[in-house]
Amino acid sequence: MIDNLNVIKTLLNFEKEGDFYHCIILKRKKDQPEGEKDNHQSVRTIKTYCIDSVQYLEKRYDGIKLLCEMFNARAYIHVQKQNHSDVSLDMMVSLAERIKNGVKNQKGLFDSVVGQIKTQEKRWVIDIDNVSIDTFNNGKQYIKMREYINELQLEAKKEQGMTFIKTKSGFHIITQPFNVMKFKQKYPDVDIQKKNPTLLYYPHSLNY
Repeated sequence: MIDNLNVIKTLLNFEKEGDFYHCIILKRKKDQPEGEKDNHQSVRTIKTYCIDSVQYLEKRYDGIKLLCEMFNARAYIHVQKQNHSDVSLDMMVSLAERIKNGVKNQKGLFDSVVGQIKTQEKRWVIDIDNVSIDTFNNGKQYIKMREYINELQLEAKKEQGMTFIKTKSGFHIITQPFNVMKFKQKYPDVDIQKKNPTLLYYPHSLNY
């Protein structure tokens, strides 16, 4: 079980009316026992939430964990803030385009738009696999990587700092944006995700 609630809460900020963070409960085929994989689509969305305050997340959190346990699913949250005003405008445009193209079923329109539009804030998600946070904090090669990330953030005139989010295979580093091309020249094998979510909860039920 992995529970990142307390760390995630430090990343959330709500400055304007309508600000929210998109939370998704996903059931993944690769997480299911062998006997249940054959008839399972690669990823299925169980439920989504618009987190518009820390209090709302805390209020819904027991329910989020329960759904994860029931469905052998993971809860993810985007740490890039969005706003309902932007989403509503883009939904109108997308809806008109869909109708024009003969699409009659608009199920999933909100989630589709949320997944595509420009976010209110930018944060990079650096995916570190097969390394513990302790090793990353103390290993010589990883100390150099951290120093380089801070250097690139400073160069980009962004606030320096990193937040570590534990994952099943390692951890995510949440940072302010920096020059990805420069980083890739030194660390070509490290994956940087500009709009992907990070892990909120990984349930006991997947520890089989």
